Parts: sequence; structure tokens; C-alpha cells
Amino acid sequence: MQILTVLFISTLLLGHCSSDDSEPSKEVDNGTTETNQSAEIEEDNTEEDTDNDSNNGGFTTGTEDQEDLSIGDTGKFDSDLTTYEITLNSVEIVEELDGTISQFAGIIILDLTVKNTGDETQSVRDLLYGLEVTSDLDRTGYQDYAESFDSVEEMTGELELGEEVSRQWITEITEGETQYFRLRLGIADSVSSNQVTWVIPVEEAE
Repeated sequence: MQILTVLFISTLLLGHCSSDDSEPSKEVDNGTTETNQSAEIEEDNTEEDTDNDSNNGGFTTGTEDQEDLSIGDTGKFDSDLTTYEITLNSVEIVEELDGTISQFAGIIILDLTVKNTGDETQSVRDLLYGLEVTSDLDRTGYQDYAESFDSVEEMTGELELGEEVSRQWITEITEGETQYFRLRLGIADSVSSNQVTWVIPVEEAE
């Protein structure tokens, strides 16, 4: 009887020891799993950051913004397409052009000279892409629609290195004492080009 009692107690002790020995191994396994998962997440985040850097990078303009130009001034553009210059020679605001009456505050006529200063031949339309006139710098404006007027020779063709062309750029304007001729914000904000803005007092254009 004593032998059976001793055996029974020994069995209980062995079972208890076995249970204690198995618990730490579970904790180690959990720690290893969590470490691996953390490493995988960190690796995924690193790859995502790298992808984002690749998508957002690649071009840095080397020309400063010019945001206070006047009529007669030349703006220098440095974009991911090429480099070029635009001179605002003169400005006129009219209520009617070729029988078309403005639906807003008037029709603005800009006499521009565009010069290709880059290394390759460029389309004039490409160089003028994204330009607009607005009366509020915090809002988008109106782009060129010179092709709608028969009396206007619109900006077309191509320019080789050093070539320039002078034509008229036309659009509608809204009420405001000052109009701004500039590169649309979305293009400048994406660092596809430096920002260039001409400030046009309406009283000087009437």
C-alpha cells in the first residue's frame, strides 16, 4: 500500500514538472512569431516608402519661382518637359470679340512671345499647357481658347532651340481688380515646374 502511495505521488510530481516545462516553450514560440511578423510589416512599409519615393521623385526644378511679374516681363520656366521663356508683351480686356459677348467680366487678350530655350524641338501648345488667368489665387481660372475666334492667330506649330513665336492668348475673366496669369497650381505643386505668375491690374488693361 505504501508503495502504491509513493508511486501515485511520484506520478503527480512528474506530471506537474512536465506541465511547467512545456509553458515556457509556448512563450518563446509566441515571441518568435511576433518578431517575425514585426519584421515582415517593417519590410512591407520600407518597400512601400521606396515605391512612393520613386513615384514622387525624379525631377527637381533648378529655377526659382517668379510670382510677381508685371506686363512686359519675361518669365523663365524649368519643367520636366524642357526649359522655355514667355514674355507678356501687352494686355487688353474687352467685352466683345468677333461677335462673342463675354458671359462674365470680360474677355482678356494677352500678347505673348514664347521662346524655346531647351535642347529639343517643342510644340508651342505643349509649352503653353496649364497656363490660366484667374482673379483669385486660391482658385483655378480659365485657360486659352483663342481657337474660338476667327480674327486671332492661335499658338500652334513647333519651336526649335532658340526659336520664338508671338501670338495672342485669349480667355474669359471673372470680377476682380487684379487678374493673375500663371501656371495652374496642380502642375507647380507637383514639382513638374517652377511657378511663374504675372500680376495684371485691370485698370492697366482696359
